[in-house]
Amino acid sequence: MKTTMLLALALLALVSGCGYSLSRTGSQAGPSYGKYRAAVPTFVNDTFEPLVEKDVTAALKDEIAMDGRWVLADRDAADLLVSGRVTKVELVPLTYDANERILEYRIRMKTEARVVELKTGKVIWKDPIETYADYRVTEDVTKTKIMKGEAVRKASKNFAEEFIIKVLDIF
Repeated sequence: MKTTMLLALALLALVSGCGYSLSRTGSQAGPSYGKYRAAVPTFVNDTFEPLVEKDVTAALKDEIAMDGRWVLADRDAADLLVSGRVTKVELVPLTYDANERILEYRIRMKTEARVVELKTGKVIWKDPIETYADYRVTEDVTKTKIMKGEAVRKASKNFAEEFIIKVLDIF
């Protein structure tokens, strides 16, 4: 009798489920899911690294769109303005060969971002974010430039992911 009762309770627990689910877009139960429309103009580039602001902005828009808790919009239709600037892009040598030639660099990127509620002008969030990505140097200059560009895009993606963690998770 006890075995049958325990089996029935276990079966009932399995059928009813626990109610938890995993999602890349976070919790959809909260009132802010899809509630906010965010405008993300191109970030300002305060560095000598060409076009880094475009990589950062594109990565941020992609992450916001994939996350799904905010909806991208034009400034006229937006509730929030996400703006920022790339303040530093630094190449840091990581490894050397026996002849003291650099084999690998780390790109360290510093970005300042802020979120403003457009209706009130209130700054909701503001913080610097520092990210990095590594790339190898090769004998082929063109290939090295391509790998540097990929590292800049990776550092930009890291920034966008960090932004999602720091900002969207508080909404």
